[in-house]
Amino acid sequence: MVLEMPGRAEPAWVAASGLPSIRLVVPYFGQLPPHLPLVLLSMSANPDVSWLLITDQRVAGAPPNVTVQTWSFEDLMTRIRNFFDFEVSLKEPYKLCDFRPAFGAIFAEELAGYDFWGHCDLDLIFGRIRDHLPPVAFEADKVLFNGNFSLYRNTAETADWYRHEVGKVSYRDALSNPAAMHFDEWAGIYYIVEDLGARSWHQNVIFDISFHRYRTRAEPTAGRGLARYAWEDGEVCEYRLARGRLVRRTALLIHFQKRVLRPPSPEVVAADRYWIEPNGFTVQEGITPWSVRAAAIPRGRELLPFYLRRVQRWHRRRATRRAAATGRTTVQV
Repeated sequence: MVLEMPGRAEPAWVAASGLPSIRLVVPYFGQLPPHLPLVLLSMSANPDVSWLLITDQRVAGAPPNVTVQTWSFEDLMTRIRNFFDFEVSLKEPYKLCDFRPAFGAIFAEELAGYDFWGHCDLDLIFGRIRDHLPPVAFEADKVLFNGNFSLYRNTAETADWYRHEVGKVSYRDALSNPAAMHFDEWAGIYYIVEDLGARSWHQNVIFDISFHRYRTRAEPTAGRGLARYAWEDGEVCEYRLARGRLVRRTALLIHFQKRVLRPPSPEVVAADRYWIEPNGFTVQEGITPWSVRAAAIPRGRELLPFYLRRVQRWHRRRATRRAAATGRTTVQV
């Protein structure tokens, strides 16, 4: 069942302030991530950004700038399949990532009136989004090429970009192949935007936590040594030590890359500041060089399963490389 969508969710002062309005479309099916209460809190700390969350699960505590629509996966499959004039492959929710560049057309009605539309993941925590998108970013028609967060100017032209074919990059191939083709980022839409000569803006404004190691560390790194991450009054931040002194920097979001995290405790959900650990979250009591050094000590029952998943991912990537060598995929790994 599809529930009727309410009107635009962004506050009236967004338009009055002259800021470009933004709506992110997030389809998510199956069990919600255990840290979702923290995701929603980080969304509420960005009242000048709107989200449309399409899910088959009940979502408690959604803030005013997050519109939740209850759909079944079959509802969305039907809508997407009816949109295209060829047979698409959409048997699993994860495949929805490849359809993201077409969201501007598929969800044109839901996105009407917004200046920019986009998509994002839920295995993340947001910082202060607009603090990391300078005015020059909104002069572009494409903002960032990350699958976990990306924006498009809301025009009929950009909504049809995905249909442009260049080299081995073909939307028909990407959307009819059951494998994840990464069409929404560097292996797909990036080449299309480059070939079209469209205006784009991309900077390293995201903490992408490495899946190669258990301890939290962003890729690419800002330096050697230990790093510890936190959410502080709406900001996502990283702490490092430089000659024994604390160095702090912030980001648009921190992306966990499918890392398994424990549900946050009520104390963490109620806190204004908390540490982001390799396997969960703890209330931040204070910030000292020793609290950053504590990140060097791996702990938690998730340690062994983490490295098991790493081996499994290595096997999948090897299979993708072999497929690329035979021309059966455009993904470069």
